[in-house]
Amino acid sequence: MSPSPGTTRLRALLARAAPYANKHVLIAITLLGLLILVLEPSAPANQETSTANPALQVAELQTAAVTEVSGVTQDDTPLSGTETGEALSEAQIAEPKEIAEPREPAASPALDGAVPRLAIILDDIGNNLELGLQAVNLPGPVTLAILPFTPHAHGLAEAGHQAGKEIMLHAPMSNLAGSDPGPGALTAQQDQTSLIAALRSAIADIPHLKGINNHTGSELTAVTQSMQWVMEELKLHDLYFVDSMTSAQSVAATVAKSNGIPVLKRHVFLDNVAEESAIDAQMQRALGIAEQSGLAVAIGHPYPATLAYLEERLPQLQALGSVQLVLVSTLLDSSRL
Repeated sequence: MSPSPGTTRLRALLARAAPYANKHVLIAITLLGLLILVLEPSAPANQETSTANPALQVAELQTAAVTEVSGVTQDDTPLSGTETGEALSEAQIAEPKEIAEPREPAASPALDGAVPRLAIILDDIGNNLELGLQAVNLPGPVTLAILPFTPHAHGLAEAGHQAGKEIMLHAPMSNLAGSDPGPGALTAQQDQTSLIAALRSAIADIPHLKGINNHTGSELTAVTQSMQWVMEELKLHDLYFVDSMTSAQSVAATVAKSNGIPVLKRHVFLDNVAEESAIDAQMQRALGIAEQSGLAVAIGHPYPATLAYLEERLPQLQALGSVQLVLVSTLLDSSRL
């Protein structure tokens, strides 16, 4: 008895895919074949067998399987190590990824004829001298957010200032993951005197400050009273605040506005996945937000992949001129126009 057309197609698909597939993919193909057999009576009798590249078929099935198993989007996927508080190598100086879903900006539409503006902040500067200097030497106006009390904080702040970069304090704040934010942390357990003392010490540790943003902080940025104390101190020092949006429950921007503090929110993390293709996708997302809303804030980290991407991409971005790369203080000025 000769095999049915469906059985023949299944055997052919398995034969073509076997050199490329692991057992999970073969199982997926087998299930697909069984579905073909079930549906065969309703298929046209003269239907042709696909001649697609078997490697491509296997790759597509692998992609589908990964999507089905993960059930999350890129923005929902935490980086390994950081969220669980595991130690990172010196080349991966990153905050715990308590990442809230990136949000579209609540900014005013771009003024007629105005060039959309993008501010790029590089967090976690101060631990690694080589990567820090690479960030300092990036082409164009980039803002450096420096961790206080780190080995190279002062020197990199001075070098960045001399290179025309804007300097921020990357203020460590307590997080819901319970991981250590680092020296000089502001926590939800501190009373007003302790919190203000810690914040003043951190501000004094970094020269040439224009503003601050939070390092981790999913816990603290959701506490209205603590944020009120922070904003009162920032007002005394004439500093702006950028909410890194590590928590969707953050009240930091609202409290800053109520105290007359210039404030922005992060719209995109560039390097949740520190690979060129993923970084580029996030950069395109940031550019799209800027073009639609007039401005955008993107935050990255001193990963080798991020720095290499920006070294190549920033001159191209500035040459195109469709979106203007600016310092955070410039973006704040334009948002108030």
